[in-house]
Amino acid sequence: MSDRKNYALLSLIVISALVFSLLGTRWNALYYHNADTYTVPNIPLVTAMKAIHDGTYLSDLLGSRTVTTASFIDNNSLLFGNIAFRVSETDLSAVEIMSTNIETYSFTTADDNYFKDACFIGDSRTVGISQYSGIENATFLCKNSLSIYDYDKKKFTYEGEKKTIREILSDQEFSKIYLMVGINECGTGTPETFFKQYKEVVADIRSLQPDALIFIQGNLLVTESKSSEDENITNENISARNKLIATLANQKDIFYIDINESSLCADGSLISDYTWDQVHIRAQYYPIWKDFLLKHAIVI
Repeated sequence: MSDRKNYALLSLIVISALVFSLLGTRWNALYYHNADTYTVPNIPLVTAMKAIHDGTYLSDLLGSRTVTTASFIDNNSLLFGNIAFRVSETDLSAVEIMSTNIETYSFTTADDNYFKDACFIGDSRTVGISQYSGIENATFLCKNSLSIYDYDKKKFTYEGEKKTIREILSDQEFSKIYLMVGINECGTGTPETFFKQYKEVVADIRSLQPDALIFIQGNLLVTESKSSEDENITNENISARNKLIATLANQKDIFYIDINESSLCADGSLISDYTWDQVHIRAQYYPIWKDFLLKHAIVI
């Protein structure tokens, strides 16, 4: 009886090894052979064990080719949980339906009601937007000379008491948040140190307002005359900061809007006729800003 059990166990081991060898041969050819990002010994049993560990065997069930999770996903791969699926063009539409996490959005045009439940955070330019653009149904957390380093300072009187921007965002829920600071920081540190702080603030806003769309506004350039005369507030300095903060946009829930693409600017500078001090635009031109934002709306 003992011998029969041993023979049965040995037979099961042999059959299992044979089955996994066949599967390993198949999975090696499909997923690991000549793969640039993986080094897998060309041993069927080893391949089978790795495929089971990585989850690539699921491709036979899902009908699409998979690769294991790596530190990057290329343009032909999509991430679900901890498995990256490499899909063909014919599979792409079906995969997109399976996951809303990868969906991106494009700008569209909206009406003035779009700014309902929106919050604008910024310096004196945003003060101008609050006063002269015609946006009436939004919250404005803006102050002259505000910088990214003032995010956690008690700069605002809100509901009868002094609060920080962070505290207000913790208490109040918004559907859209517009952020524009950076020109006052041009004389402080470097574009890289500014970006480090800016990135931390955006991450904190994201955690406090998980359902809000975040709009990063590029800083408006100054006139060519101002840029050539000032040591710190130059269009080169402003553009360097804009280029960095634009990288935070993902077209999913964080978007970058470059006001310098509007008619307020030409040839890489603020048009001098639109400004009274070479930095801030005249009151009658702020509706151009509002219209530009409305043409860069996200509707989900």
